[in-house]
Formats: sequence, C-alpha cells, structure tokens
Amino acid sequence: MPTTNCSPQQSNTLASELPTPARKPRHNEWTRAKMVLFLRELAASQSVSQAAKSVGMSRQSAYALRNRLVGTPFALAWEVALEAGLQQLAHAVMDRAINGEEVPHYYHGELIGTSRRYDGRLATWLLDNPWKVGRNQVAREFVAPAFDKLLERIEWAGLDWEEGECLPGAGPAPQTEAEGEEREMAFLTRSWYADAADAPSTRGRRGR
Repeated sequence: MPTTNCSPQQSNTLASELPTPARKPRHNEWTRAKMVLFLRELAASQSVSQAAKSVGMSRQSAYALRNRLVGTPFALAWEVALEAGLQQLAHAVMDRAINGEEVPHYYHGELIGTSRRYDGRLATWLLDNPWKVGRNQVAREFVAPAFDKLLERIEWAGLDWEEGECLPGAGPAPQTEAEGEEREMAFLTRSWYADAADAPSTRGRRGR
C-alpha cells in the first residue's frame, strides 16, 4: 500500500506514456474502462452482481478480479465503494429511525391499512462496527474524497502501485515531504477509523 506522504517527483504514469494495446479485448475480458464503470456502479448500488452485470461481466469474475488484484488501486477502490455504502446506510437508518418503515396489512387479499415498523438491528450493527466491513479502512477513508482521482488512476496508470507512489486524497498532492507528513498527521488526528483502531474499548457508532 502506498503512502499519503510523497514528493512531486513521485507521480503516476500518464495516459500518453502507456503503450497502445496490441489487440482488441475480448467481450468477456476485464478492461480498465470496465473496471472504472464497475466501481462507480458498485459505489452507487452496493451490489456486486448489479455492478458486474452493468459492464457485461459476472459476479464471480468480479470477485476473481479482486482476489487477483489484492493490494492494488482496484482493490482499494472497491473498499472506497464500500465506504460509500456505509454512508448511504447511515442515511437510510436515520430515515427509518425517524420515519419508520411502512408495513401494509391485508385481509382476504384487500389492503385494509398500514402501520409503521421500527427495526433496524442489522443496519445498526453495521454502523456500530464499520471496521469489520472490508479491509484497509483508514486508507479508504483517506481516499474517499478523491474517488474520481483513484478511478482515473486505475484506468490510465499501471495495475499495481508504483514504488513511492502516494495515495490520492482531497486537494492537490503535497509539494514537499514535510508537507506530506503534515497532511498525513492532520488526517490521522481526525480519522474515525484510526481513532477506533487506537482505542478499541471505546469504539462507538460513527459520528458519536
């Protein structure tokens, strides 16, 4: 995994520097463009099956790709998509906590009324234990504001991290090593996941 602290010389390979593909990819082959579209759909839908189907691939092939690319930008982007899902879940749980879930009641096949049900135990557990969802929680929290930058990096640069490469984050890349270290320390002081990792006995729901 790369660092959040890097110098201006440590940059990604540009699209213009990449060699032209020697052949046209097969229809059942994962391309960079498919990876990016898959990740965007995964962040939006939180469904691996739906995201894979949107690019003409299978759910099994998506998991196989992730397993093959463990520790790469693609794997981290998958984690960031999970983080987006946790944010969506938080909003959904808040809505259900306040407004409840409407449950229809039928008698002899006819709707006779509705009631409100307030039960979100699984969702509440996920919000109380987000560090148990996925991997590389601190890294995905850092990269989440720069999801588009990470997707661009996946599409146009190498599949694996380059030596000394920095994680894309909010704002421009640091111009000096000292600036990078300062940005990293500032992030860690406000990182929910880093705080939870340092104090497991005081872990609580995000936002508390």
